[in-house]
Amino acid sequence: MDDHEGETDTDCGGSCAPCRLGAACETGLDCKDGVCRLGACQAPTCVDGVANGFETGVDCGTRSCPLCPAGEGCLAGENCASGVCRERVCQEPSCNDGILNGSELDVDCGGACRTCK
Repeated sequence: MDDHEGETDTDCGGSCAPCRLGAACETGLDCKDGVCRLGACQAPTCVDGVANGFETGVDCGTRSCPLCPAGEGCLAGENCASGVCRERVCQEPSCNDGILNGSELDVDCGGACRTCK
């Protein structure tokens, strides 16, 4: 640990810029990817409890992680379990979102929605 200006490693962490992988840390704020485990900065994973790497939400929204539930971040519908992304937030499926999702049998009909024609 480098006590110079509150750093957790040489020239990083604490009051300095976030640290690289493997550097000493005290909290996720000390690390570039936001993950500090056992006193060292770790690579992002789909189960680290942090929205990092290419994730659009916490541990979701990438090709390698699950799709995001409603309320998590998104860039497009492809990031969301519902297929609906509005204002960069995944939405619950609805009977008027123009997408076949939820309990629908066809786009916006069947299941909990109106009867399909």
